[in-house]
Amino acid sequence: MKITAKNIVLMVLMLASAGLGAMLRPTQLMADTRGNINLETMIPVAFGDWRALQQSSAQIVNPQQLELLNKLYTQTLSRTYLHPNGSMVMLSIAYGTKQSDSLAVHFPDQCYPAQGFKVKSNQKAELSTPLGPVRVKQLETELGNRKEPVTYWSTIGNHLVQGGTESKLTQMQYGFQGQVPDGLIFRISSLSRDTPVAYKMQEQFVGDLLTALSPQQRQFFAGISPPKSQ
Repeated sequence: MKITAKNIVLMVLMLASAGLGAMLRPTQLMADTRGNINLETMIPVAFGDWRALQQSSAQIVNPQQLELLNKLYTQTLSRTYLHPNGSMVMLSIAYGTKQSDSLAVHFPDQCYPAQGFKVKSNQKAELSTPLGPVRVKQLETELGNRKEPVTYWSTIGNHLVQGGTESKLTQMQYGFQGQVPDGLIFRISSLSRDTPVAYKMQEQFVGDLLTALSPQQRQFFAGISPPKSQ
């Protein structure tokens, strides 16, 4: 095969591109800088007026198969909390130490339909909390007679993100700094036929929980930056 000047230039460019890609490939796991991450101990079993139930008749649906959960996430937490007024909120958190193209968190608005749920509405919203607003997605889902309004958000590293595009851009920003970010899905839901009331109770739950967490934990779980020291 005759090697032309054009082929040589192309080969040089390909090698340079491969070398640059290797140099820019992030190597530091952000999770390694966080210390011990233990969802079971970080999320209190009691806060405000809420108490976690030891056993619950309300089945927490996990819209992802166990094999996929084990592949994508390092830890998961599922609890049902009861309020004195009788309201119940189901909490599910899935945390992964590596957020990459092949190991990215999966969003409930994709996973619920895959497990047979109908998504009657899907909208962006903002929760009002004592620590500031939290950007979320809210889904109105149903499976047979089960009506389950869902509120969720996701984080990449220390940032709350909405949707795949924002997640990818945030992941790339960390990559340029040489870091592989961690990430999580924070999901709460209720069994209720009154969706507005369910969303309002979920907003109260989030506000009460964030108030009970430390500033560092709020940033980890919801992307809320700790207050600047005076």
